Parts: sequence; C-alpha cells; structure tokens
Amino acid sequence: MIKREKKIIILIVVLALLTVPNGLAGAASALPDQQAQSSIARALKYLHDAQNTDGGFPAKPGGVSSSALTSWVIMALTAAGENPNSGAWKNDNLTPLDYLRNCAESPQSTCDYARTLLALKAAQQGTVYHGEDLAEIISSAQQPGGQFSVLAQEEQGFINAHIWSIIALHAVQHEIPHKEKAREWLLSQQNADGGFGWYEGLSSDADDTAVALQALVILGEDPLSSQAIKEAEDYIKSCQEQDGGFHSGDLAGEKSNASTDAWVIQGLLGCGEEPQGESWSVNGKNAVSHLLSLQSETGSFNWMAGISSSPVNCTANAIMALNGKTFAATRDISARPANTGTGGSFTDLSAQHWAYTAITELVQAQVITGYSDGTFQPDRAVTRAEYTQMLVSGLGLKESVSPEPIAFVDVPDDYWAYKPIQLAATRAYVSGMPGAVFEPERAIAGAELATMLVKTWPDSAPAAPVNGSLWYTAYVERAEKMALLYPGFKTESVVTRAQCAYSIAALRKVRLTSGVER
Repeated sequence: MIKREKKIIILIVVLALLTVPNGLAGAASALPDQQAQSSIARALKYLHDAQNTDGGFPAKPGGVSSSALTSWVIMALTAAGENPNSGAWKNDNLTPLDYLRNCAESPQSTCDYARTLLALKAAQQGTVYHGEDLAEIISSAQQPGGQFSVLAQEEQGFINAHIWSIIALHAVQHEIPHKEKAREWLLSQQNADGGFGWYEGLSSDADDTAVALQALVILGEDPLSSQAIKEAEDYIKSCQEQDGGFHSGDLAGEKSNASTDAWVIQGLLGCGEEPQGESWSVNGKNAVSHLLSLQSETGSFNWMAGISSSPVNCTANAIMALNGKTFAATRDISARPANTGTGGSFTDLSAQHWAYTAITELVQAQVITGYSDGTFQPDRAVTRAEYTQMLVSGLGLKESVSPEPIAFVDVPDDYWAYKPIQLAATRAYVSGMPGAVFEPERAIAGAELATMLVKTWPDSAPAAPVNGSLWYTAYVERAEKMALLYPGFKTESVVTRAQCAYSIAALRKVRLTSGVER
C-alpha cells in the first residue's frame, strides 16, 4: 500500500540514522521561483545519476529497481517538463517506461493499479499495462457503498485505496462511477479532528489528509464553501511546526519532513490555496521554504534534517511539489482563487487602482474573490473557464445544468467549471471551437470578452460581418457603444482579472439601469 510502504521505510531508516549534510536553505517566493528552479535542476541530476541500467529507479542509488518508485519518478519527471521516454532518460539504452514494460512485478492492490496508471498517464502511455486496462480494473473495483477496493485483496476499509482510485480515474478522464456515493463514503471516513487516516478508524495523518483534499475536490466539494475541506485544512494546519514544515501526525515524536511537506503543498494547491501565503506560514517560514532546506549536497532531499530515508522517493515527491503540480497534474482540479471574504481590502490593490471601484463592488457582491495570501492579483491573466464563471456569477445565474448539456471534449462533468460553462453555453453566451473543443485553460482575449458580454443582452445578435471585417467586429462595436469595454481595450490582447472585473461591473450596471433582470 502507498502509505504502508512509506511507514515501513520511515521506521527502518530512523533506526539506521543515515545522515547527510544539509544543502539549500531559505524561503521560496513562488512556485516555482528561481531558487525552486535551481533546486529542481539539482534534483533531476540526482535522479539521473540514481537510475539503474534496467531503466528503473531504486529507493537509494545502488539498490534494486522498484516499479513503485519508478512510477513516482516518472510522475516527477513529467511534472518538471521532462520526457521519461526520451533518450535523455536512457541508461544502457533503457528508459523508465521500458523498465515498467519489462517489469515482472504486477500490481497487487488498488493503490498499485492507481499509482501505475498515474505514471502511464503522466508519460502519455494510455491506460493499458501488461495487457490490462487499469482504469477499467479500478472502476470495476467499486463496492455498492461507493468505496473503491478489491475485496479479494482484503482492502475493505482502506481509505487510501479509495482516494488514489479517484485521483487516478480523474487523471485519465475516466468516468468516476457512482460519484456521489464515492464522495459520501469518503466524507464518512473523516475523523473528528478533521483529518483522514490511511485505514478506516485509524488516527489522522497530514499525508493522507492532503491527498484526501484532492479527491474531495474532484468529487465535487467546493473549496470555497465545503465544511469538510475547511476542517481537513484546519487539521493539516495543526501539523505545522515552527520551522514552517509539516509532520505527518501519525507517528509519535515525528517532526516536519520532506514527504509530508510535499504532499501538503500538493493538497493545498488542489484546493486553490497558496502554500507560501501568510495563513500557511509560521514566522515567515512555510512548507516550501522548509522543503528546500532539506535538499542535500547531492541534490537529493533528506526525509528530515540530517536523516536520509528513501532519497529517490523523497526527491521525486519534492520535484512534483516544487513544480506546483498535484498528483492528478494532467488535469486541473481547482482553478478558482481562494475566498478572502466579502471585503475589498487586498495587499496588492490600492484605492488609486483604476479598477478599484469595480473590483470592490464585485467582491462585496461575492461575484469574485481574492487569494488566500490577501492578494487580488489584478494583472493576472484570466482563462476562458474563469471568465465564464465570473460572468455567470455576475449575472446571478444559478449553476444548474441543462437537461440537454452541450458536450465539450475537454470539459468533463467533473471539471471545476463544468456547471457555469454549461449554463453559459446552453444560453448561447459562449461557444466552443470546431471538434467540440472549449479550451477552458486558454487565456481569454479582448474580442472574446466583448462577444460574451454582448451575447448576454436580449436580442444580442449583431449584423453579419461585412466584407473585410473580422468575426468579432460587430460585437466589439456594440460593446463599445454600451460602454462595456475596459480602458485600453485591445481585441487580441490577453485580458486580466482587473479588466474582467471592470467589464462585468459595467454590464451589471447597464442591465440594472435598463431594467434587464440579472
């Protein structure tokens, strides 16, 4: 089991007390910033040197390759933009993918299936392994109560098997069967302290709670309003030490460590939190700065200060976290900013900002929010999904789904903005591209913003473009006449959060004065 393997390694190495000098120290300011990028480069070199001639990876250099560890490394390499199937990752002409293909080990548990599936997906290798479709195997392992577990493997009560099944199915865009039952079963396993253990009835630990957060978001829990997520985050916060790092919480006397830091960072990112924000810092230190402080001179990451434990695994986890990736990194699970309340006070937004009034109005109306570190990030680019959600919220539309939804191949029904996109699409406020593609993660341009604004207006269809004019010309002209365009509007330029706020506030004002219901 993923968690059980980690515990065994930890206990053995604590007894051995293998020490390695510390390397980098200090806080990182972004994910990934210059220091993090340098750290990642050193870590990748370490992994390259640790690779065995069979293409696989051991727990530490010189050991026997493991399919589990090789899977973690494959995920780390792809998170860092590396291609694990390329010549750069060949040792004796064998890549990590070659090792997995040639490996005699077969998955024995649901966690094994999920981990292998995540590695295959990260490397764009599909879902079939040794002739078996892992996604179908995991999906078929769901029990009547919603839990994912292989009863033949005596997995009844294994919370981690359930969590990893959800994350893996989500990553490969496989339908999560009986999704509501799966969510209810996971919620029923939350302990009174807000955390989750790896097995039913066991005490909470920060590691499993962090991955449970990612699963809960995938299953539809809203990070902005879910009480379960709030309580889980509160539990994780209780595991933070004065050095800014996090201890697992399930082993007596355990201190903050690299593995827990990495998993907590990923869990927080999955909920739209900022791991380096003020609310997740102690005396200016946080999980990122503590994780960086554990990198040794070899480029590997110590488990704790001065203690090396399965350094290849610790290093792989650190690379994913420092790159700002969740375990289901192939798909976003929470793109929305965290809620900072309904006030209008942000550390990066003064009353002199040109869009201050519009932003404050929308924040107070709970149309938009800021980030958990107290910022609004007015100059940050907005994706098509984010803008659609802002527009739907600004119009006060309920996030219901049409009985005849419009299918977009890149917007599955568990995508965070599925409902607002469906709501806007069924009302013809927004449309996709050829091939039923919506491109939810592409930054929106001015012409698209203007077109969507105008399409929300009754009888909004403008005259057809005349010869020589572009498809959006009539929409932009009408938006300009209605005073909906932000200062400095340009049709081809990427739109920022401040510009979106200005135009949506203008639309709300025009609709109100014209008597058009929102």
